[in-house]
Amino acid sequence: MGFTVKPSVGVRWAGWATRRRKSILASALLVGMAATPIAARLPLHGDLSYLLPPETQSVRDLHSLEARAQVFGTIIVGIESDRADAADQRLATAGLLSHRLRALPASAVISVSADSAARDQFAWAHRQLLIPTEDLQAMADDLRERKARLNPLFVSLDSPQSADATKTAAAAVADRLHSLKQQFDAAKRGAQSPAPLVSPDGRIQIIIVRTRFAASEVSRNAATVDAVTSAVAEARRLGGATLHIGVTGDVVTTAIEHQALSGGMLRATLFTVVVVAIGLLLFFAGSPVAVAALLGALAIGALATFAFARLAVGHLNLATAFLAPIVVGNGINFGIILLARYFEERRRTADPVVALGVAIQGSLGGTLAAALAASVSYASLLATDFRGYRHFGVIGGVGILLCWAATFLVLPAALATLEARGLASGRSPARLGKGLMRFIPRRRLAVIVTALVVLGGSGIGAVRYLASRPFENDFKNLRSSGEQMQEARLWNDKINGAFGRGISGGTIIALPTRERARAVAQRLRAADAGKPPAERLFARVSSLEDFVPADQDDKLALLAQIRALLTPATLDTMNEGDRRIAVELKPPAHVNRIAETDVPPELAWPFTEQDGTRGRILLASTGTGFDLWRTEDLDRFVGRFRALALGTDLVVGGNAFVQHDIVRSVGSDGPRATLVAAIGAVVVVLLVLGVTRQAAVTLICAAAGVFLLLSAASVCGLKINFLDFVALPITIGIGIDYAVNIAARHRVEGPGSSGRIVMAAGPAVALCSFTTVVGYASLLISQNQGIRSFGLAALIGELTCLAGALALAPALLDLRRGRRAAGALDAVRTPAAI
Repeated sequence: MGFTVKPSVGVRWAGWATRRRKSILASALLVGMAATPIAARLPLHGDLSYLLPPETQSVRDLHSLEARAQVFGTIIVGIESDRADAADQRLATAGLLSHRLRALPASAVISVSADSAARDQFAWAHRQLLIPTEDLQAMADDLRERKARLNPLFVSLDSPQSADATKTAAAAVADRLHSLKQQFDAAKRGAQSPAPLVSPDGRIQIIIVRTRFAASEVSRNAATVDAVTSAVAEARRLGGATLHIGVTGDVVTTAIEHQALSGGMLRATLFTVVVVAIGLLLFFAGSPVAVAALLGALAIGALATFAFARLAVGHLNLATAFLAPIVVGNGINFGIILLARYFEERRRTADPVVALGVAIQGSLGGTLAAALAASVSYASLLATDFRGYRHFGVIGGVGILLCWAATFLVLPAALATLEARGLASGRSPARLGKGLMRFIPRRRLAVIVTALVVLGGSGIGAVRYLASRPFENDFKNLRSSGEQMQEARLWNDKINGAFGRGISGGTIIALPTRERARAVAQRLRAADAGKPPAERLFARVSSLEDFVPADQDDKLALLAQIRALLTPATLDTMNEGDRRIAVELKPPAHVNRIAETDVPPELAWPFTEQDGTRGRILLASTGTGFDLWRTEDLDRFVGRFRALALGTDLVVGGNAFVQHDIVRSVGSDGPRATLVAAIGAVVVVLLVLGVTRQAAVTLICAAAGVFLLLSAASVCGLKINFLDFVALPITIGIGIDYAVNIAARHRVEGPGSSGRIVMAAGPAVALCSFTTVVGYASLLISQNQGIRSFGLAALIGELTCLAGALALAPALLDLRRGRRAAGALDAVRTPAAI
């Protein structure tokens, strides 16, 4: 049977809206006023972790680290000079910049590193205990053998005593002394005259600012970013054309991304509202006040939607950031259908209440089916674990129903008010329907061939496209592509190339004890030992033990042995140069142990937890052989790390693990959401239209729209990512939306009415598509490549679904009537029928 609106519903609804119009409009105004400040406080979080469920391992670890470790962000200022004679100018400019940056408040900045002073001064003060144990052991062994050879009774068990053996032993000691001398001299020079952070080729100098807030906390880092940007602008003016100065780091790129998202969202929403308003004014010529009433009803629904999002979800994420233009473009469709039907009925009767009742009666069932189908398409995303999809489904599904409710509550009352004041006049858009008749095939064979070709061809194209696994494998293609981002990435690549990775970002590993941290660090270093740089999992593993060695007792014992072995007799066997070095490097009688408190905050902060505990955190910079923006490298990196089986008590933080979980989640959740959307759409259509020809035609048109979308995506070379995968279930809802409005009216008006319906309702359906197209097209102006990709995919789906609704649906609805249907089509195509 399906859902049927009783004939009295429209009349009673129109009468109620007319009598209570003032109360309804006052209530709507109050709702809008209450929703506006709530919706205005809806924050936007661009951090990828907000796309995953809170219970995901990578997200749990990230939150655990945020509560435990000193989470920080990084800003890097790069100063480049191509000319050798500009080095002094570069140093002076860097000095000015570092002076300005060191004046930043301690409440916002952990440290500003412009040179190696802190590390070199610490290394010089504790130089003896920072020598690797194996080097001390080798030195002690060499000296012990050298001293033994001075004994005339010494007999080597390895080889006969000879002058060559003695020379070899002496040379070994000399080499170690000279190597150690070079290390100590470098540390002493650094302690006395700190070296600026300059690349080995001398071209790029950097200043590193560590913020007290994670890069994702854009608002809390905003003042610091502004201060750094201002200092850099001043330095550029003073530095002149010979120096190039840029800013990068995760704090900067995240801020640029957030600005691109929020700015793009605002621009897209304004673009959609303005262009949709112009389209409505042109379509409903001569009725600007009625169009204003329609936009007012939409505004109430949209504001209620985002107020609901603030209360129920709390924020927008990367996936839901662009829902505003989509809600506007889709949510206005119901008002267009109702207003078009109202003007159509107003031509037939002088009684506005009757016209309003018939308009409500005629549009209620179809728009309700469309709203439910679209809502189910959005709600299908709730079947996924991916939080980005779930939030998209909640906000979109509820929003489309709120817009439908606002349309049928507010718009009838507004039209009744306008009628009372003589302002509701307007022309029926049916005048535009004649051109649409040309798209309907007139012959039975043409209809069958068209349907088979469209469904078969697009179905094959869709299967081939999905079989090719067209998934985006480069996360860089989902980020902002604006000029600021391009410059920040250029500087990031320059600095990584000059200094190596690990300055910004990396992996944080937290352990429950110092002993476990030491053991894990040893495992990680051992796993990469002896491998070339391109094959190492981590380029560097840093811990507090780099500054506070765990084997100080062993080192103290070895230093005592070395001191004892450097006797006058041993020294006499050395040449003058070696003897001078040996005396200079001879360990003092007493060497103080290095305590944790000896490590200055500038060096210890990465390994210091919020409660002051030190030494349970490791920092690891990714190996040069991995590009973690690419999914294959991401899989390889995470797989190799997990394969180390480091235990269940460690907490690992890093974008690599979050991105890896996103890829896995989308791979399983995307197809699930699409399947649920398809099943839900079928159920809604059958509930509203019953097991009828109209239901079958609606589903055929929806399938054609989806298949054509996938085929077009294949032709255009579109890649599926975690943003544009949403376009598939949404397109299923859109495919139902337009076709069901034609089919629902055909169910009421009976066989042979498809031509008349296309003339009367087709323009309104086309306008609905136009507004949705505008909403999706507005996303193409976004700087975020992922959002642009979604906009293009959804735009293609919109056009394919419209083609199915206006060209295929009318022909299939009256397919059984054969020649009589063709005659009816000819009749409505004549001028007399208009």
